[in-house]
Amino acid sequence: MKPIRIVTDSSAHLTRAEIEQYRIEVVPMRVRIGRRTYSEGTEVTSDNYLHRLSGIKSLPASQAPRTQDFFDVYHRLSKETDQILSIHLSSKLSETYQMARTAAALRRGHTQIAVIDSETISRGLGMIVRCAAEAAARGANLNEVSRLVRGIIPSVFFSFFVEDLAYPERDERIRKSQSTLGSMFHIKPLMEIREGDLVVMEKVRTHFDVIEKLFTFISEFAYLEEIALLHNNNAQDATLLLERLEVAYPNLPIFTDTYGPTLATFIGPTALGVVVREDAHAHL
Repeated sequence: MKPIRIVTDSSAHLTRAEIEQYRIEVVPMRVRIGRRTYSEGTEVTSDNYLHRLSGIKSLPASQAPRTQDFFDVYHRLSKETDQILSIHLSSKLSETYQMARTAAALRRGHTQIAVIDSETISRGLGMIVRCAAEAAARGANLNEVSRLVRGIIPSVFFSFFVEDLAYPERDERIRKSQSTLGSMFHIKPLMEIREGDLVVMEKVRTHFDVIEKLFTFISEFAYLEEIALLHNNNAQDATLLLERLEVAYPNLPIFTDTYGPTLATFIGPTALGVVVREDAHAHL
């Protein structure tokens, strides 16, 4: 049996080393900024995203890859494997999962392709994809890796404080009146992913409270496997939170980075948050 290949989209916050080591195929998301649409990872990146936003009045929006984009990837990979696992950001945040399923259906009869909705985004998706790739590298087949992924999905948790309230207002996650008052009084909403969707959970006013709430969020998990700390334009708060985490969890992997353009279209370019993964077997 030929080795399984893993496909994801560019919203997955994977490192270049992870992509290369496990030969993960990454299909670019698209980001619309003003009148132009850019390919994530090449034309628009974490490094140049803020520059792209300069002078643009409308909020950016993410767009799913086209069905043809997935079809082309599946067709190319089918020349070297008969098993493909395609894992993507939450279907409640994007049409990416549906596009991938449509493309997979067009390849039915040629290659065995499983498409999974990760119910998360960014490094949360990246964690799931990396776990799948590690299992595939150990020789697991498509059914085994798919089962592993579905078991990991409920153990990944996402929590972010949003500075720019225009983003949750646009997506109707808060009302305009809440956005106006929040901006006036410097209130920051805490957003979490629940059942695949971004929801506002609570609000704080000070940067100290932001750090405290995120630290408390992490502390509530008893069987942590890994933590990701993601930020943009708020390195000072990120550093303070990281210092606390390194003291509290000296033996735990802590991934730290600026987050990508796709996530930024949902939470804005100046948010701070964490993604955690628990041991999927801890509560069995």
